[in-house]
Formats: sequence, C-alpha cells, structure tokens
Amino acid sequence: MQYSSTILIAAFGITSVFTHGVVDSVEGANGVTMPGLSVSDGTPRDCASPLCGSEADTSIIRKREMGTNKATALGRTQGGGPVKASKMMAMFMAGGGNATATKAAREVHAANVLRRSLGERAANGGIRTPKGTMETGVKAAAGVGASSGMPTCSDDGKVKMTYHQVNQDGAGPLTAMIDSTSGGTDPAAFKSAKVTKNVPGIGIGGLSAAAVMDFPVEVQMPAGM
Repeated sequence: MQYSSTILIAAFGITSVFTHGVVDSVEGANGVTMPGLSVSDGTPRDCASPLCGSEADTSIIRKREMGTNKATALGRTQGGGPVKASKMMAMFMAGGGNATATKAAREVHAANVLRRSLGERAANGGIRTPKGTMETGVKAAAGVGASSGMPTCSDDGKVKMTYHQVNQDGAGPLTAMIDSTSGGTDPAAFKSAKVTKNVPGIGIGGLSAAAVMDFPVEVQMPAGM
C-alpha cells in the first residue's frame, strides 16, 4: 500500500532535530524525488564549520519555540526562519516546471547528484561530499509534483531519504515523528515512527567521527497511517 502525500508531508523535516544535519532529499518508491522541507539552494555541502554557511538550512527544533512566530512544529532555520511545509509543497506542485530556467537548473542538479554519488565511500555507509558542492535541489524540483505527484512510501510503508551530516555533532541515531493530519503545523499531531536505517553514531549527544557526508535513511510509517 502506498500512502498519500498529506501523510508524507511532515515526515521529511522532522527526522533531524539537530542543527548539524539536514534531510537533503526524499526518494519515493514511485521514483519521485523531493527536497527536504528546510533545504535551501546555495547552501554549502562541502564544509563542516557553521562559519562557511553549511548550517543555514538545518532545522532547529525546540519545544518552547513550537507554535510561536519564531518556529513551526518543524522548527526553524538560521537562513530561512520558520520551516513551513506549505512553502516547499507550493513550489514542488506548482506549474511552470518546463520553464527554460527550471530545465537548466535540473541539468545542473543532475550533474551535482551524480558527482555526490561518486564521492569517497566510507566504512560507516556514508559518502563524503566532494569539495565545491553546494545545494542545487530546490529550483530543480519546481513543478515536478504537478506531473509526477508526491514521493510515496514503499508497499511495506517505508520512506527513504538522504541525510547530510554537516559535522561530528550531527550524527545518529536519528529519531522520527510523523504527522498525518496537520501538514507540520500542530506539534500534538506527530506520532513516533521507527527509523529502520539510521545514521551511525556513538549513541550519546548525536556524536560520531564523521562529517560532511551523505547517509541513506529509512523510516517506517506508524501502524494505521
């Protein structure tokens, strides 16, 4: 069974509660890929220091800020403020996907994705991000959903995504919560979900020796969703 886009909408941003990593993309079982909800084009992906701007689109999620004008239930970013699922959804589902500029952005992003996939593979399962890499996925995704729809779960209810670990403080194990009713606006709507493929870490404080790496992540939808 595949699940509706309204269920998936809030799963993408919530898996990272640190400010040192970001859900870079979501890969649906239907072949559709969408940027993570907080992702911003131009963000450096090849450096570990906040001084280079690498944490500009990582979500900061603090309970005391949720539901205020400072942050949504999906948190906030240093570069873009409150993370609003509706903003990314509007871009992804809008028309105009065949505009010349959008087509050019897709070519740039396709080359970037290939380059990142060919990076150095580590024993921990991650791929080191090549030097000179920055985020290019947002503009390239404009209008994709209008013709292809949203990324979907697999038949066994799993969501696949790529997590970019900025520095050693952004390691796993990650936790996940999924909102199937409010589109990421109501903190009370989130339910715990099992992370079936996780980012490695020592298990304390989200720490590891890894930095500037991409990791595959999978989350199992809660029963009944």
